[in-house]
Amino acid sequence: MKLRLLIAFLPFLFWYCSQKPEQRTTKNSNNQPITYADSGISSFRFTKKDTIHGQYFRMAETTYKVVNADLSDKDSQHYLVKFHTITDAGTGMEGQNRTIQFFLSPLENPSNTILTAKHECDELTFDWHHYQTIKYGCCGSFNQLKFYDYHAKLLVEGYDEIITASVPNKNFRFYMAFQPEEGKDTTTLGTLQLSYSSSEIYRIKIKSLQPSSNDYYPMGVLPTLTLRSSSHKDTYDKDQKEYSLWSLEHSTLPWPQQVNGFTIRANFDLDPKLGLIDIPIINGRPFGKEDKNQVYWLKGKSRQ
Repeated sequence: MKLRLLIAFLPFLFWYCSQKPEQRTTKNSNNQPITYADSGISSFRFTKKDTIHGQYFRMAETTYKVVNADLSDKDSQHYLVKFHTITDAGTGMEGQNRTIQFFLSPLENPSNTILTAKHECDELTFDWHHYQTIKYGCCGSFNQLKFYDYHAKLLVEGYDEIITASVPNKNFRFYMAFQPEEGKDTTTLGTLQLSYSSSEIYRIKIKSLQPSSNDYYPMGVLPTLTLRSSSHKDTYDKDQKEYSLWSLEHSTLPWPQQVNGFTIRANFDLDPKLGLIDIPIINGRPFGKEDKNQVYWLKGKSRQ
């Protein structure tokens, strides 16, 4: 009886064994999990102590973030960023000293680091076309902002805000920013930047025979920047600090020569005696000049 049952069960056993390996293979081939894993060290330690700044300490942190970015020479749009941050501070200090190093990798191949850079800043964030660093102002000074392209090359730097202007449906954009003068030259108010790329940056040094009032600008002079357009089509997003130049959407002229009919206005509205400056953009250049470094004197006085 037992022999008959065994003989009857054998065909089913052979069929089951022949089918199960194929099901496992199909399941494995259709579900390929990413087996990548990474880890880093975070630590905290006291360094020294004094009567002025209190207890000093150092923090080392390793963190991760997934970001979206447009690296024009890459197929991927999703990236894994590994941050290594070192912060030196004290209980009695208003500011801190921080360095942030990042490692950028495609999310599809996270073991392949395609960009790494290290910056002295308080914050580092990634946007679609660039990444930016922020160094927060201490003791009433301005925040320092810098934009970098995805080759880790500086695009533009300014204080408190950087303004972007872009052409919708095209990969064209430029940046505007202002850096107050921090040196001993009392005739220089600061430098206005117009940047199209890391290799095409116009710097206009703004000078005045009458220095700004320390009552208004104890840490330097900082105007309000706006982009004025001759077309009603162009718009401004105040929250994003970005102009959309719809008037250039169908232009067939080369970039940035097609940038015409725009004026950069720097308004020193907190110091009436300084007034405002209008810088026309002609064929993509401030004042239509090829010089990457220019000088503009207030009250209509200029010299090279």
